[in-house]
Amino acid sequence: MTSSLRVAAPIPALSASMVILLNLVIGLGHFLVLFNTGAYLPMIPRVAGSLGVNPAYADWTQANFFLAMALAFPTATWFLNRWGEMRSLLGAFLAFALASAICAQTSNYHWFLAARIVQGYAGGLTIPISLGVILRHYTPQRRNIGLTLWGVAAITPFTLGPTIGGWITDSLGWRWLFYLNMPIAVAVALISAILLVGREAEHLHPPLDWPGLIFLLIALAALESALNSGEIISWWRSNTIIFLTIIGAAALVFFALWEWHSIHPLLELRFLRRRNFLIGAIALFFTALFFQGTMALYIVGFQLTMGYSAWMVGLLLLPMAIFSKLSATLTQRFLNHIDARILGMISLLGFSAGSFWVSSYNRTASFDELIWPQILVGMFLGGLFPPLIAIALSGLRGAAEMRGTAFLNLLRVSGQAMGIPIIATLFDRRTILHAHFLTENGGTITSMFNASVKSARTSDYITHHAAMLAFNEIFYIAAWGFLIVAALLLLAKRVVFAEPDVRVRQALEELVEP
Repeated sequence: MTSSLRVAAPIPALSASMVILLNLVIGLGHFLVLFNTGAYLPMIPRVAGSLGVNPAYADWTQANFFLAMALAFPTATWFLNRWGEMRSLLGAFLAFALASAICAQTSNYHWFLAARIVQGYAGGLTIPISLGVILRHYTPQRRNIGLTLWGVAAITPFTLGPTIGGWITDSLGWRWLFYLNMPIAVAVALISAILLVGREAEHLHPPLDWPGLIFLLIALAALESALNSGEIISWWRSNTIIFLTIIGAAALVFFALWEWHSIHPLLELRFLRRRNFLIGAIALFFTALFFQGTMALYIVGFQLTMGYSAWMVGLLLLPMAIFSKLSATLTQRFLNHIDARILGMISLLGFSAGSFWVSSYNRTASFDELIWPQILVGMFLGGLFPPLIAIALSGLRGAAEMRGTAFLNLLRVSGQAMGIPIIATLFDRRTILHAHFLTENGGTITSMFNASVKSARTSDYITHHAAMLAFNEIFYIAAWGFLIVAALLLLAKRVVFAEPDVRVRQALEELVEP
């Protein structure tokens, strides 16, 4: 991303006051984009009701947000070199503000979905471009401060997002998330443009791998659409699902063949020949899939199944947010001294234990009982992704490390996007199955109620109990998934940190973290 900028003509150093202001603006913009990934989750049931759609359709607005963000990372380099930092940031944040305005005002589901896609793509562009601004415009003495603030802005919003988002939903209404986005995004766009005007590197006209981008877009869009629509139109009984799957798989094959032989590839697929990169990439994708899928199920499922408000669900996740910061700090400190494979396995085993614990929930569990597993998960969340990223980027530095980061970002965000519909579909299927068997035993269940209320109470009992059984099963499956990923790390080689600047390396790792 920044390799072409390093040979540009030198520019005067920023003054101390400009450095402080630029730090605040970039940190605020980074916080805003990542905050929207977490704060929106507890709003999904309310969004579905306001737009008059099934909650499954509302899940699409989050999954496609992640998908658009995934496509933004490999194309950010082209925007940066073609239009420069100032124009790219200005355009991306203004597009983010416009998309937020549409989300805040529209009552049409299709307009809302389209705006969320634009929001995800525009927000995704700002993340690597903002990092490029720090690496280029800060002197070595000030760069550490900028990268430290970047790290704080990277981990805070996603973990605190569900809690604050739940409060916004119950206190102000879900549309206020997007109302608040608008002035902040516009302010970040204008102030960053004022600070960076006249400081641009020479604009280049690098080639963009358009065939690769089109193949990748078709593949991800088709496969994500098949996952999103599968439960609604009966999966393989539907010709539409079969068609989308074939198109997605074919486009993915063509993309791989094209990228492997391309002179200027969109993604450096040859990195997959490196054992550590392959293992790290696989581990990162499935960890993101299980993590985001179960997180969405936890937040939405507790509202729909157990009757929790969005604010109460956010409070359940607050300990995870608090403890994740502590574990992230410790992980970054120990990552240079303890084998990354060991740190990764410890975190994955902790997540597995937390998932097994959550799988033991029942409808009578108190708030105190529900909150303890989140404390356990938070203790390992901060150390979940950095070791996986370190394993994958082992031995890479400079431009190669940047390209590897773009690839990992795509895999991580794609895993998040696909995890939501996959876990939601599995949850719906298991709920229907359990409801069927509970209904077969209806004679035993209905005997608990008086005849006058027997029918209504029986239906309610079966629905909620079936959903709770399915909820437990999903987390039981996720627990084993985390265990398998932990075992996969045993095949990796010991990590070699080729990038000499520790702060830069940590910033690149944080670029891939959710």
